[in-house]
Amino acid sequence: MKIKDKTRKFLFLATAVLGFLSNDLQAQKKSDSFTKNNLTAMSEYLSDTEGEAFKLFLNNSEKVNAVLGKDKAQYALRLAISKAYFQGIDPVKKPNFDWADLQRTMKSRFGEIGIETLYGKQMIYYLDAKDWSNYGKYYMLYFEKALKRPEYEVNNITWPLFENVSDPKVLKFACDVVMKYAMEEWYQNDPTSWDTYANLLYKTGKKEQAIEWEERVVKQSNQDKVFLETLEKMKKNLPTWSDTVAKL
Repeated sequence: MKIKDKTRKFLFLATAVLGFLSNDLQAQKKSDSFTKNNLTAMSEYLSDTEGEAFKLFLNNSEKVNAVLGKDKAQYALRLAISKAYFQGIDPVKKPNFDWADLQRTMKSRFGEIGIETLYGKQMIYYLDAKDWSNYGKYYMLYFEKALKRPEYEVNNITWPLFENVSDPKVLKFACDVVMKYAMEEWYQNDPTSWDTYANLLYKTGKKEQAIEWEERVVKQSNQDKVFLETLEKMKKNLPTWSDTVAKL
Protein backbone atom coordinates (compact mmCIF):
# COMPACT_ATOMS: atom_id res chain seq x y z
CA MET A 1 0.00 0.00 0.00
CA LYS A 2 2.85 2.38 0.83
CA ILE A 3 4.45 1.82 -2.60
CA LYS A 4 1.14 2.43 -4.30
CA ASP A 5 0.63 5.61 -2.27
CA LYS A 6 4.08 6.85 -3.18
CA THR A 7 3.42 6.03 -6.85
CA ARG A 8 0.14 7.93 -6.80
CA LYS A 9 1.83 10.91 -5.13
CA PHE A 10 4.64 10.86 -7.69
CA LEU A 11 2.21 10.69 -10.60
CA PHE A 12 0.17 13.55 -9.14
CA LEU A 13 3.24 15.75 -8.72
CA ALA A 14 4.56 14.82 -12.16
CA THR A 15 1.24 15.69 -13.74
CA ALA A 16 1.15 19.02 -11.94
CA VAL A 17 4.69 19.87 -13.04
CA LEU A 18 3.96 18.91 -16.64
CA GLY A 19 0.80 21.00 -16.55
CA PHE A 20 2.72 23.98 -15.25
CA LEU A 21 5.43 23.56 -17.87
CA SER A 22 2.83 23.17 -20.60
CA ASN A 23 1.06 26.38 -19.58
CA ASP A 24 4.37 28.20 -19.38
CA LEU A 25 5.38 26.97 -22.83
CA GLN A 26 2.00 27.96 -24.25
CA ALA A 27 2.40 31.48 -22.89
CA GLN A 28 5.95 31.65 -24.25
CA LYS A 29 4.78 30.26 -27.60
CA LYS A 30 2.07 32.92 -27.86
CA SER A 31 4.58 35.65 -27.08
CA ASP A 32 7.08 34.24 -29.60
CA SER A 33 4.36 34.16 -32.29
CA PHE A 34 4.56 37.91 -32.71
CA THR A 35 8.06 38.01 -34.14
CA LYS A 36 8.47 39.19 -37.71
CA ASN A 37 9.89 35.88 -38.92
CA ASN A 38 7.09 33.84 -37.37
CA LEU A 39 4.31 36.12 -38.58
CA THR A 40 5.78 36.26 -42.08
CA ALA A 41 5.91 32.47 -42.22
CA MET A 42 2.34 32.20 -40.94
CA SER A 43 1.04 34.72 -43.47
CA GLU A 44 2.33 32.57 -46.31
CA TYR A 45 0.52 29.46 -45.05
CA LEU A 46 -2.75 30.87 -43.78
CA SER A 47 -5.08 28.88 -46.03
CA ASP A 48 -6.72 26.89 -43.21
CA THR A 49 -9.42 29.20 -41.84
CA GLU A 50 -9.85 26.77 -38.92
CA GLY A 51 -6.15 26.86 -38.04
CA GLU A 52 -4.49 28.60 -35.12
CA ALA A 53 -2.43 30.87 -37.39
CA PHE A 54 -5.55 32.18 -39.10
CA LYS A 55 -7.26 32.76 -35.76
CA LEU A 56 -4.21 34.60 -34.48
CA PHE A 57 -4.27 36.95 -37.49
CA LEU A 58 -8.04 37.43 -37.25
CA ASN A 59 -8.11 38.15 -33.52
CA ASN A 60 -4.88 40.14 -33.32
CA SER A 61 -4.84 42.09 -36.57
CA GLU A 62 -3.50 45.29 -35.01
CA LYS A 63 -0.61 43.46 -33.35
CA VAL A 64 0.21 41.66 -36.61
CA ASN A 65 0.15 44.92 -38.56
CA ALA A 66 2.36 46.59 -35.97
CA VAL A 67 5.03 44.00 -36.76
CA LEU A 68 4.53 43.28 -40.48
CA GLY A 69 3.21 46.62 -41.71
CA LYS A 70 -0.03 48.41 -42.46
CA ASP A 71 -2.95 46.11 -43.38
CA LYS A 72 -0.74 43.04 -43.84
CA ALA A 73 -3.07 41.00 -41.64
CA GLN A 74 -6.09 41.96 -43.73
CA TYR A 75 -4.37 41.10 -47.00
CA ALA A 76 -3.45 37.65 -45.66
CA LEU A 77 -6.90 37.01 -44.19
CA ARG A 78 -8.71 38.00 -47.39
CA LEU A 79 -6.53 35.67 -49.43
CA ALA A 80 -7.19 32.76 -47.09
CA ILE A 81 -10.94 33.40 -47.03
CA SER A 82 -11.01 33.69 -50.82
CA LYS A 83 -9.30 30.34 -51.28
CA ALA A 84 -11.55 28.64 -48.75
CA TYR A 85 -14.94 29.98 -49.86
CA PHE A 86 -14.90 31.61 -53.30
CA GLN A 87 -13.26 29.16 -55.67
CA GLY A 88 -15.27 28.48 -58.83
CA ILE A 89 -17.90 31.16 -58.29
CA ASP A 90 -18.23 32.87 -61.66
CA PRO A 91 -21.21 33.82 -63.85
CA VAL A 92 -20.49 31.10 -66.40
CA LYS A 93 -20.32 28.19 -63.96
CA LYS A 94 -22.87 29.62 -61.53
CA PRO A 95 -25.20 32.13 -63.18
CA ASN A 96 -27.60 34.00 -60.91
CA PHE A 97 -25.60 32.89 -57.89
CA ASP A 98 -27.39 33.26 -54.54
CA TRP A 99 -25.02 35.02 -52.14
CA ALA A 100 -27.23 34.87 -49.04
CA ASP A 101 -25.60 31.87 -47.33
CA LEU A 102 -22.09 33.14 -48.00
CA GLN A 103 -22.99 36.57 -46.65
CA ARG A 104 -24.23 35.05 -43.40
CA THR A 105 -21.08 32.94 -43.13
CA MET A 106 -18.75 35.85 -43.81
CA LYS A 107 -20.44 38.03 -41.22
CA SER A 108 -20.75 35.41 -38.49
CA ARG A 109 -17.31 33.81 -38.85
CA PHE A 110 -15.03 36.62 -40.00
CA GLY A 111 -16.80 39.92 -39.34
CA GLU A 112 -15.77 43.00 -41.31
CA ILE A 113 -12.90 41.37 -43.20
CA GLY A 114 -15.26 38.62 -44.36
CA ILE A 115 -17.80 41.13 -45.66
CA GLU A 116 -15.02 43.10 -47.35
CA THR A 117 -13.84 39.95 -49.11
CA LEU A 118 -17.40 39.11 -50.14
CA TYR A 119 -18.02 42.55 -51.67
CA GLY A 120 -14.84 42.27 -53.71
CA LYS A 121 -15.84 38.88 -55.10
CA GLN A 122 -19.34 40.14 -55.89
CA MET A 123 -17.87 43.13 -57.71
CA ILE A 124 -15.72 40.89 -59.92
CA TYR A 125 -18.58 38.44 -60.48
CA TYR A 126 -20.86 41.16 -61.83
CA LEU A 127 -18.04 42.69 -63.87
CA ASP A 128 -17.53 39.33 -65.57
CA ALA A 129 -21.30 38.99 -66.01
CA LYS A 130 -21.49 42.51 -67.51
CA ASP A 131 -24.27 43.24 -65.04
CA TRP A 132 -23.41 46.92 -64.79
CA SER A 133 -26.05 47.83 -62.24
CA ASN A 134 -24.77 45.33 -59.69
CA TYR A 135 -21.17 46.02 -60.69
CA GLY A 136 -21.62 49.67 -59.74
CA LYS A 137 -23.36 48.70 -56.51
CA TYR A 138 -20.61 46.37 -55.32
CA TYR A 139 -17.82 48.62 -56.59
CA MET A 140 -19.10 51.21 -54.12
CA LEU A 141 -19.61 48.74 -51.29
CA TYR A 142 -16.15 47.25 -51.78
CA PHE A 143 -14.19 50.48 -52.01
CA GLU A 144 -16.06 51.99 -49.08
CA LYS A 145 -14.30 49.31 -47.03
CA ALA A 146 -11.12 48.54 -48.96
CA LEU A 147 -10.06 51.81 -50.58
CA LYS A 148 -6.75 51.98 -48.73
CA ARG A 149 -5.96 48.27 -49.14
CA PRO A 150 -7.48 47.10 -52.45
CA GLU A 151 -6.70 43.62 -53.71
CA TYR A 152 -7.52 44.67 -57.27
CA GLU A 153 -5.68 47.11 -59.54
CA VAL A 154 -7.74 50.26 -59.06
CA ASN A 155 -7.37 51.77 -62.53
CA ASN A 156 -8.15 48.48 -64.27
CA ILE A 157 -11.26 47.94 -62.18
CA THR A 158 -12.46 51.52 -62.62
CA TRP A 159 -12.15 51.87 -66.41
CA PRO A 160 -15.03 49.46 -67.22
CA LEU A 161 -17.13 51.30 -64.66
CA PHE A 162 -16.52 54.58 -66.49
CA GLU A 163 -17.39 52.97 -69.82
CA ASN A 164 -20.51 51.10 -68.76
CA VAL A 165 -22.09 52.63 -65.67
CA SER A 166 -24.30 55.71 -65.83
CA ASP A 167 -25.49 55.99 -62.23
CA PRO A 168 -24.37 59.51 -61.18
CA LYS A 169 -23.82 58.49 -57.56
CA VAL A 170 -21.51 55.61 -58.51
CA LEU A 171 -19.59 57.69 -61.06
CA LYS A 172 -19.10 60.51 -58.56
CA PHE A 173 -17.82 58.05 -55.95
CA ALA A 174 -15.41 56.49 -58.46
CA CYS A 175 -14.15 59.91 -59.52
CA ASP A 176 -14.05 61.93 -56.30
CA VAL A 177 -13.20 59.17 -53.85
CA VAL A 178 -11.57 56.14 -55.46
CA MET A 179 -9.55 57.55 -58.36
CA LYS A 180 -8.69 60.74 -56.50
CA TYR A 181 -7.17 58.70 -53.69
CA ALA A 182 -5.47 56.31 -56.12
CA MET A 183 -3.96 59.21 -58.06
CA GLU A 184 -2.48 60.66 -54.90
CA GLU A 185 -1.19 57.35 -53.56
CA TRP A 186 -0.16 55.22 -56.57
CA TYR A 187 -0.60 56.99 -59.89
CA GLN A 188 1.44 60.18 -59.63
CA ASN A 189 3.21 59.41 -62.92
CA ASP A 190 0.78 57.18 -64.79
CA PRO A 191 -0.92 58.85 -67.78
CA THR A 192 -3.20 55.87 -68.37
CA SER A 193 -4.69 56.31 -64.91
CA TRP A 194 -4.84 60.07 -65.40
CA ASP A 195 -6.90 59.37 -68.50
CA THR A 196 -9.37 57.31 -66.49
CA TYR A 197 -9.65 60.12 -63.96
CA ALA A 198 -10.09 62.74 -66.69
CA ASN A 199 -12.83 60.69 -68.32
CA LEU A 200 -14.65 60.32 -65.02
CA LEU A 201 -14.39 64.06 -64.44
CA TYR A 202 -15.86 64.61 -67.89
CA LYS A 203 -18.69 62.12 -67.44
CA THR A 204 -19.63 63.67 -64.09
CA GLY A 205 -19.90 67.13 -65.62
CA LYS A 206 -16.52 68.63 -64.66
CA LYS A 207 -15.51 69.47 -68.21
CA GLU A 208 -12.83 72.10 -67.51
CA GLN A 209 -11.02 69.91 -64.99
CA ALA A 210 -11.32 66.96 -67.34
CA ILE A 211 -9.69 68.87 -70.21
CA GLU A 212 -6.87 70.04 -67.95
CA TRP A 213 -6.11 66.47 -66.92
CA GLU A 214 -6.43 65.10 -70.45
CA GLU A 215 -3.99 67.73 -71.70
CA ARG A 216 -1.52 66.45 -69.10
CA VAL A 217 -2.15 62.93 -70.37
CA VAL A 218 -1.43 63.94 -73.97
CA LYS A 219 1.79 65.70 -72.97
CA GLN A 220 2.99 62.88 -70.72
CA SER A 221 2.21 60.25 -73.38
CA ASN A 222 4.06 62.09 -76.16
CA GLN A 223 0.91 62.99 -78.09
CA ASP A 224 -0.61 59.51 -78.05
CA LYS A 225 -3.29 59.31 -80.76
CA VAL A 226 -5.98 57.75 -78.56
CA PHE A 227 -5.57 60.40 -75.88
CA LEU A 228 -5.56 63.18 -78.48
CA GLU A 229 -8.88 61.90 -79.83
CA THR A 230 -10.32 61.82 -76.32
CA LEU A 231 -9.20 65.39 -75.72
CA GLU A 232 -10.84 66.55 -78.96
CA LYS A 233 -14.12 64.86 -78.00
CA MET A 234 -14.08 66.62 -74.65
CA LYS A 235 -13.55 69.99 -76.30
CA LYS A 236 -16.44 69.30 -78.70
CA ASN A 237 -18.79 68.10 -75.94
CA LEU A 238 -18.92 64.60 -77.43
CA PRO A 239 -19.16 61.45 -75.30
CA THR A 240 -15.83 59.76 -74.65
CA TRP A 241 -17.56 56.48 -73.83
CA SER A 242 -19.48 54.08 -76.05
CA ASP A 243 -22.97 55.08 -77.20
CA THR A 244 -24.09 51.51 -76.54
CA VAL A 245 -23.55 51.74 -72.79
CA ALA A 246 -26.17 49.78 -70.89
CA LYS A 247 -28.34 52.09 -68.86
CA LEU A 248 -28.90 51.44 -65.17
